[in-house]
Amino acid sequence: MLELIIHGGWAMWVIVGCSIFAVAISLERWQTLRKIDIDSEELLDKVSRALEKNNVSGAIAICNETPGPVAETLGIGLRKLTFLEKIGKKPEEIEQGIVDAMEEHSAHVVSFLERNLTALATVASMAPILGMMGTVIGMIKSFGNVSRMGNMTPAAVAGGISEALVCTAGGLVVAAIATAMYNYFTTRVNRFVLQVQAAGTALVERVLHAQSQTTPAVPSVAKVASPAQAQAPRPAAAAPRPAGAAPATATAAPKRVAPANPPAAAATPRPATEG
Repeated sequence: MLELIIHGGWAMWVIVGCSIFAVAISLERWQTLRKIDIDSEELLDKVSRALEKNNVSGAIAICNETPGPVAETLGIGLRKLTFLEKIGKKPEEIEQGIVDAMEEHSAHVVSFLERNLTALATVASMAPILGMMGTVIGMIKSFGNVSRMGNMTPAAVAGGISEALVCTAGGLVVAAIATAMYNYFTTRVNRFVLQVQAAGTALVERVLHAQSQTTPAVPSVAKVASPAQAQAPRPAAAAPRPAGAAPATATAAPKRVAPANPPAAAATPRPATEG
């Protein structure tokens, strides 16, 4: 391997340096992302339990003890919640303030996650160019040897061609490895960004839910009838009857029917007068 590197010329040494640089970036990114890869659902559950107990400071302490961008973003939102509650902001203003704070912090999260990936992408794109440069330089040497020797023999061009092929192969190998690592880390970064966004949305929802649970509900006021709508008074009861009086609802006493006039007395026959 060392012989091939030496035979490849100065371009091959540059390609080897790029490969070492790419491996170092890959190891650094792998170790960093492995440390911050946590279970975001478990973290949200812990924070939610603290918020349900109205223990915002405890939720912030949980976020501070947990590494990773998800915990940092949740901590930013909770600290913003504490500040806005202290100055007496309305619930809708608190919600918007938490969202704005976490969105502002997400730019720093993306920058942290993508650190050194630009350099890895540069290596992936530069390695083939360096290989082609070594190839061109090797061909120039080959034709220079031909011109000096005056005849085109295999021995005259073999050295330059082999140098060209070694540089091309080295550049392609380094570019392939660097491209694969760049795509792998980009995928993991995108996954972390989605986790941060989902955790921020879930935090806002659970904060609002916790506030609704701790705020006392306003009792419903029973509808009181107005005097105009009050029930009309019942009619007054009838005055008590005097003792022995007939009930008011008794049927009228039947009228007494006057007896029929008795038949006229028959005339008593007078005795006949004597003559």
